[in-house]
Amino acid sequence: MVLIREKIITNPLFSGSVLMLLGTNVYHAGQFLFHIIAGRVLGKAQYGDLAVLMNILGIFALVQISLGLTVVKFIASERDEKKVSGLVKWALNWSTVFGLIIAIFILVSANFISDFLNLSQSQATYYLAPVIFFYSLVSITRSILQGMLKFGWYVVGVLSEVGVKLILVMIFFTAGYAVVGGMLAVSIAVALSFLVGLFPLRKYFLNKKAHSPNSNSLFKYSIPAFLQGIALTSMYSTDLFLVKHYFSPETAGLYAGLTKLGSIVFFAAFPIAHVMFPLIAKRHSHGESYHSIFYLSLLLTAGIAGIIILFYLVTPKVFLSVLGSGFLEGSSMLWWFGLFMGLLSFAMLFIQFYLSIGKTFVVGYFIAAAFLQITLIVLFHNNLLQVVQMSILSVALLVICLLVYFPYHAAVNKKCVKNLSL
Repeated sequence: MVLIREKIITNPLFSGSVLMLLGTNVYHAGQFLFHIIAGRVLGKAQYGDLAVLMNILGIFALVQISLGLTVVKFIASERDEKKVSGLVKWALNWSTVFGLIIAIFILVSANFISDFLNLSQSQATYYLAPVIFFYSLVSITRSILQGMLKFGWYVVGVLSEVGVKLILVMIFFTAGYAVVGGMLAVSIAVALSFLVGLFPLRKYFLNKKAHSPNSNSLFKYSIPAFLQGIALTSMYSTDLFLVKHYFSPETAGLYAGLTKLGSIVFFAAFPIAHVMFPLIAKRHSHGESYHSIFYLSLLLTAGIAGIIILFYLVTPKVFLSVLGSGFLEGSSMLWWFGLFMGLLSFAMLFIQFYLSIGKTFVVGYFIAAAFLQITLIVLFHNNLLQVVQMSILSVALLVICLLVYFPYHAAVNKKCVKNLSL
């Protein structure tokens, strides 16, 4: 018992993960409740419209989180408060520019997006612009808090977002705004959450003695981090876009519901990687051992993913029934979606581990897997089960590649440490 307490319970990964798991899983439960309300009020066809728009936001969010890894790594590795202040200002400035560019692009291409996705309320697409702009800002503030290990404020921010969103979506749906109401609720909630996240950082971005960071180092690291985000986002969401394109609105709505439930596996384990990354980046930059944190992360991820997948296999109708009786026809496929997201969780954990210690070349594996997934789904999409199986095949090959490389990395790291000690 003493060994367990010393090695696990007192481990900063465990304590940080518990806080993040509790907070972010309440957040994701609220997100799921948002989709339950939307699925029941809007029906499968309109829910499919809202889900695919939220998927676009999810794409941007995952890319922004990946860009935020650059901020997390450099802030976690820095001890000088003036340099940290400089990093905070740099991150907020560039995030504002990036968010504006994407928001303008969304506004310009809104009609094309609406036509391609066969949306019933085309004007709802325009609400993506303010959502993405403010999400760019809120995401970078959360990355800064993550790098500073301020997990408490991180949790406060995400809970304020989902709480406001749930209140507003019920008001707007009651008023009859349908898909537009859902997007409007998200817009306001994200904007308010940004203000919450900015509060604990005020002393940093108001610091007049801040030292400007080395932009070259930041941009050099941000490129592979960005590419990793693109690849991860593609693997997480491309299947839904292709299904929305190839299948009927009703079938695409069913797939959206299964995807949303499957993503619970991914996001339930996501906080572990969120806590692991800055801890390993900090230890690696200070020349301290870090593999034990990664091994514990693997164990926690496997436990969380395995339990949820098992429930999906044994009692799928219990979970699908909350979306409505129209989704029960997908009960035999639910565990496949959980398996896909579980494997993606492992891939993400490995990639974030390698990025935290500067091994950026492994991003190439992720990019190759993303292209493979798209190719396989385009070639093989006779039914929904075949689509998700193509995704599973792609991410399984990715995990195998990342596993094969790990013993080599461990051996090289051990040799480097030995040489340093000599």
